[in-house]
Amino acid sequence: MVRASLRTWVLAPRTTWQARCLAADFGEGMDAKTAWVMARLARHPDGHGYAMAHLDDERRAAD
Repeated sequence: MVRASLRTWVLAPRTTWQARCLAADFGEGMDAKTAWVMARLARHPDGHGYAMAHLDDERRAAD
């Protein structure tokens, strides 16, 4: 099961719901952040920078 943070549910509930559905359809190989970015770009292709910043947050936390 993909778990999204409370922040993503509050700020973008529709995108977060679509991400959960996308990850469920894909299977265990997709993490929550990737699913969220894919759902976000499907709904808002002009928000590429915002979506990539969402992934960059994870990279910075790992460093």
